[in-house]
Amino acid sequence: MHNIIVNNYSKHIAIIGAGISGLALGLILKKANIPVVIFEKSNDISDYGAGISISSNGIKVLKYLNIYDEVIAFSKNPKEAVYFSGNKKINNFIVDVITTSRQTLYKVLYSNYKQLDGEILFNHQLNDIDTNRLEINFTGNKSYKVNHIVACDGIKSSCRKKIDSNKDPLYSGYSVWRAIVDKKQENIKTYLGTNHHIVSYPITNSKVSFVAVVKTSGNYQESWRTAGTYAELRNDLCHSNHEFFSFINEKTPLFKWGVYIRPPVKNLVYKNLTFLGDAAHPIVPFIGQGGCLALEDAYVFGNLLIKYHSDIHKAQNLYESLRLERIKKISNLSLRQGFLNHLSNPLLVFLRNFIMKFFPYFAMRSIKSNVWNYDPKHYIDNYE
Repeated sequence: MHNIIVNNYSKHIAIIGAGISGLALGLILKKANIPVVIFEKSNDISDYGAGISISSNGIKVLKYLNIYDEVIAFSKNPKEAVYFSGNKKINNFIVDVITTSRQTLYKVLYSNYKQLDGEILFNHQLNDIDTNRLEINFTGNKSYKVNHIVACDGIKSSCRKKIDSNKDPLYSGYSVWRAIVDKKQENIKTYLGTNHHIVSYPITNSKVSFVAVVKTSGNYQESWRTAGTYAELRNDLCHSNHEFFSFINEKTPLFKWGVYIRPPVKNLVYKNLTFLGDAAHPIVPFIGQGGCLALEDAYVFGNLLIKYHSDIHKAQNLYESLRLERIKKISNLSLRQGFLNHLSNPLLVFLRNFIMKFFPYFAMRSIKSNVWNYDPKHYIDNYE
């Protein structure tokens, strides 16, 4: 590595990965005139079209970043989430969410970062990192000396593997189908069935995101870009109410992937390396918090660097202190929600539906109080 010419970025925060957390952190640091550079393995910002739901905790961050209006202009803001079980409606709940595509969020974050002359280096596939010498090596003999390394490189983080090389993910028993469909829909619809559930929500005025989660014995690949077939989807949902996926057909581009569980997160920092987003805390997707946590992480770490005048180690320690317990709590809530969504025992199904119908406050209390009501700015402002 040290026979390679090393580019001097020794004053820069180096962000690995131009996803939600990486672009959001880059934007925050650039606004504060803190030197920053983003390294991205692809040749452009992702055109990944999957849907994403941003609840009120994530919306707060969008507003703090002054990009809320841009995101909502190309998204939807449904006011109700309607739940069904079997052929019957259970209840509807008032929600405050933005439903959009990841592509929209990426583009807004990227355009704002670039408007500030933010630097992003594409075609940089990570090869190795030296957390002691603060050097990053990429394929093609490209190396950089930096001030700090922030890993935002996703659920299969190469940076995380450098310190957790012996911890392989385990298949959760769940597989997920997704599609983007031409369809008009105003609210979020969730169908709870035996060993599966289906969610559809609008992401524009004319498009809907479709997601179906099924319990399976097969060990499916962990890739959001793996194509699936309509026949396979029909087989997976053979015990479902067809009405809830009647807008899917043989011509619909479908994708299917396996959900994997990583060991519980014990640290968010390691020497001169800080983890954000899925690289920090890959969780199962059953309460829609992956994107929101990525936004929160970026806001907290970025603003700690600002508050403490780029004292990186102090910002690292406080970041881990502020984020770790929340991440663990949301991870547990996500696993619990997956269990509740896929009940097969008739008695347990009856009890779940009864509580959702007649005691909606109790059904939603944990999500609202522990997840949606969180304000990262409050914690930073009040932390001494």
